[in-house]
Amino acid sequence: MRQICTATLILLLLGGCASPGGTSPAATPRASEATPSSSVDVRIARKIDVAPYRALAVVMPEYLDSRPDALARVRKLGVFDQVIRSEDLPSFVKKHGLQGQVTDLGKWSGYQALFHAYKPFLVIRFDCTAGSDGVRYSLIVTRPDTLKNIFVGDVEVMSRSSLEIRGLLTLGAGLRESNCYGAVDHGAVDALFASMTQWLDENIRS
Repeated sequence: MRQICTATLILLLLGGCASPGGTSPAATPRASEATPSSSVDVRIARKIDVAPYRALAVVMPEYLDSRPDALARVRKLGVFDQVIRSEDLPSFVKKHGLQGQVTDLGKWSGYQALFHAYKPFLVIRFDCTAGSDGVRYSLIVTRPDTLKNIFVGDVEVMSRSSLEIRGLLTLGAGLRESNCYGAVDHGAVDALFASMTQWLDENIRS
């Protein structure tokens, strides 16, 4: 009787390991492992000389608190002499004795003042935006002196139909952070960093 039960159990296990199509359920990607529905769309990639901006990069807080490694990632690139968070700017300004020239760091005007009072630098930030096609997660590099974006890449992390199904299409009340969860789950952050790194490399080599 024990041998019959053992044989039955083995057959059940073997039958559950493969689908009729020959694909193991374990090989089917879960939602958190799926690839983005679209690749990185590089909307802006200006040809610039990166050299004058390498003294400093300021990383604004990420839209997704669950992926707080942007600072480490930018530092690891080895492009910039210093990489700091935007919340560290007040102490940075004080350290360099620029309080009289740089005041309101809560506005872009403060970043412009720092650009001229200290050295040219770049601002790297993330954004989550909604358009007619759905929700997109963006990685943006901005020149604070002109307030012009010199690199913008984005990835769709949730289609409009998905928003509607989930009942999250409440854009009139503001875009909620949960709408961009796919930026983490689908590896959009990795793809965006790879795209920005390629852009930086091309401009450093030129």
